[in-house]
Order: sequence, then structure tokens, then C-alpha cells
Amino acid sequence: MAKSSKKEDAGAVTAYLVAYNAASFIGWAYVLAKTALYVATNGVTRLDGLFAEIGYPLIYMQTGAALEVLHAVVGIVRSSPVTVMLQVYSRLLLVWGTLYPFDYPEIRASYGFLLMVAAWSVTECVRYSHYTLGLLNIESSVLLYLRYTLFYVLYPAGVSGELLEMWAALPHAGAIHPALKGFLLLNMANYPPVL
Repeated sequence: MAKSSKKEDAGAVTAYLVAYNAASFIGWAYVLAKTALYVATNGVTRLDGLFAEIGYPLIYMQTGAALEVLHAVVGIVRSSPVTVMLQVYSRLLLVWGTLYPFDYPEIRASYGFLLMVAAWSVTECVRYSHYTLGLLNIESSVLLYLRYTLFYVLYPAGVSGELLEMWAALPHAGAIHPALKGFLLLNMANYPPVL
């Protein structure tokens, strides 16, 4: 009886992870498609409406990634909880610490924002589709290649966009309280070297 129960538990965990990863892929694909459509329609010199198109879905998707820390802590994935927490923290800082509170064009309508969103959404579409198919025992050499090759371009692009966003938020954070500006500067200093 105990073996059957463990097998059922494993099946339920796998089903949950498939649903989580598939939903995450769909959400990030939505952000990517809306971003691409916006840029195709308006170009890259007119980004003033991009946040209105994708801002809240972007914030929801990044906030949902906090579940990945829980997944690692309870052991349903093989990732290090500390590593996952640091990765999720940096992105939550960007969406809740810069994008959400500061409605300024130099933050929400900047090249840094576009660069960050493009890098995040492509990365996450590849990652979540790779995980979903892997959980279903479907191998995709294309996704595997993209997962470990796009990193070399998307990681520096994403980090650059993130740093540009925090840099743009510094004067606004300092106007609220100098400690908030210092907090953003400390986080910027903790970024690993990109090149």
C-alpha cells in the first residue's frame, strides 16, 4: 500500500509541475508576443505604451516564479533553494522595487526595459517549454540547444537591462528616502560581472 501511495504522490507532483511549467510558458509567451507586437507596431523609438501593454502580466509572471523557491525548499525539484531564491529575488526587486512603484518614462519606456523584457521572456519561454516537455519525457534537441546556447546572449542582455532599470530608478528612489537609493545601489554592486 505504501508503494502505491508514493507512486501516486510522485504522479501528482509531476502533474503539478507540468501544469506549473506549462502555465508559466503560456504566460511568458503572452508577454513575448505582446512585446513583439508592440515593437512591430510602434518601433523601438516609441516605447511609452509598452508597460501599459505588458507591465502587469510581466509583474504577475515574475511574482509567480516565487513558487520556484518553495519547489526547491520542499524538494520537488533538484535545484538549490539558495540559488533559486537569489535568482527570483533579483527579478522581484526589479518588478516590485522599480517597475511597479516608479511610473516614469525613463524606467517604464526605456531601452533598458525593452532589453530586460525581451531577454527574460525569450529565456523563460525556452526554459519552461524545456521543463514541461522533459517532465512528459519528450526530448527536444532544439530546445536543449537553445536552453544552453541562448544563455550566452540573453544573460548579458538581461543583466544589462536590469542594471539600466535600477540606474534609472536611483533618483526617484533617493527622492523617497536615501536608504532606498542605497539599497538599489547595493543590489547593483552585487551583480556578477557580465563580460
